[in-house]
Amino acid sequence: MFKVLVLVALLSSATKGQLNNRFDNKLELYLTISARQRFVEISWNNAPHAPGDIILLTNAAPYSFERRDGRERSLAPLGVVPYDIFEPSTEGPSDFDPIHKHQWIVNNGTTEVLSQVTPTERKQWFQTMIPFDYTEHSYNVTKETKCYAFWATYLDIEGNIIKTQCLKAEPTWMNDMRSKIGDFRIRDLFIPGTHDSGSYIPNFKPGRLETIVTKYALTQDDDIRGQLYHGARYLDIRVGYFKNKEHVFYVTHGITRQRPLIEVINHVRDFVLDTNEIVIFGVKEFPVGFGKDLQVHRLLVSFLRKQFGELLIDPELSWTIQLNEIWRRRQNVFIAYDKYDMVAEFPEVLFPSVEQRWGNVRSWDRLEKHLRSVSFYDRDRISSRPVADMAELTPDAWGVITDKYGGLRKMADEVNWRVSELYRDELAATTNIVAVDFMRGTNVVELAINWNRKKIL
Repeated sequence: MFKVLVLVALLSSATKGQLNNRFDNKLELYLTISARQRFVEISWNNAPHAPGDIILLTNAAPYSFERRDGRERSLAPLGVVPYDIFEPSTEGPSDFDPIHKHQWIVNNGTTEVLSQVTPTERKQWFQTMIPFDYTEHSYNVTKETKCYAFWATYLDIEGNIIKTQCLKAEPTWMNDMRSKIGDFRIRDLFIPGTHDSGSYIPNFKPGRLETIVTKYALTQDDDIRGQLYHGARYLDIRVGYFKNKEHVFYVTHGITRQRPLIEVINHVRDFVLDTNEIVIFGVKEFPVGFGKDLQVHRLLVSFLRKQFGELLIDPELSWTIQLNEIWRRRQNVFIAYDKYDMVAEFPEVLFPSVEQRWGNVRSWDRLEKHLRSVSFYDRDRISSRPVADMAELTPDAWGVITDKYGGLRKMADEVNWRVSELYRDELAATTNIVAVDFMRGTNVVELAINWNRKKIL
């Protein structure tokens, strides 16, 4: 029996110099969560994919690995699963050996290997069968959280650690780069966002509890708090007026009533007070109860002003305001309102809306074509008004009635990995806002942070 002990804790600059340099600092490793079954996904880019390379998924930060040769399953030591089943999300299956030549003990057997996969291509995206529990993990994220729940480690055949990545929260990513992005406008940054941000049900379990309404109305698994603490800074809020209901104003998706607006506002208020991050609160559509006059709009604007209070950014500063000025004033929330008459009537409260570029398409081919098309027009930036690429599929009415598409979760799983790769490889340089369904199934937050960092080099 052959053993190799790898100490992750010794990854100093000297140790790194001894590691395989084939793709040093180029390998990208990601962990995401699928929408349909909420399984952990592993993806990578610029992988060496040399013979013997392997990626291990663990539920704790690894500090040591011990390799044991042998193909017999009975030799698998405590804390090691000898095989797992992966469903590739990308073309070309992995060369996945159901019984691995090498089996690994992590952290002296105290940490379990949940899954392992053999990379066979430079870039791939895989879904494990390891479930992610939002109640147990995501709801407990705080301002101090950076890594939690799951870690992926890329090892070569010698046991050298090429890359370790964790499931991340990004509660303060803007402030973390404050000294370098402070002179930028919102329009200058890559901003991650969510589509129909308020369309979620706390503690919801997809699958058994799904109805035709939930299949086509819910678009996020995290609540607003979770979306923000995981890096979203643009919220797409559709508001309806229900005069006979307890809270009167609710977030809607189409005509379906979702979360009370006050709940969403409180999540945003608590977040910005905790982190001093900047949030774009995009209010639009108004599908229920607003009528043809502006009376309900006036009620809504008064409600927003009262609830956000001192946190509202002064619209007189316009979209040209630099981030440093926002932070200096300690005003953190843009109210971007999609009703010109109201923006004109309340210039002290409302910013003009974010321009949403919505493809209204039902296949990846058409969505890709749409996203490439709108990106082409962003190469020469003149206007300071933010623009949002709506990077999700949209079912038609008949498709919803007949359940033709299998629900928004299925549609999201079909495109989220492709959206991530498209922006990573081609579109990110000219992107402003990208809004997605089921954000945790994408890499848009990490992509945004990495590209914003490149802009300041």
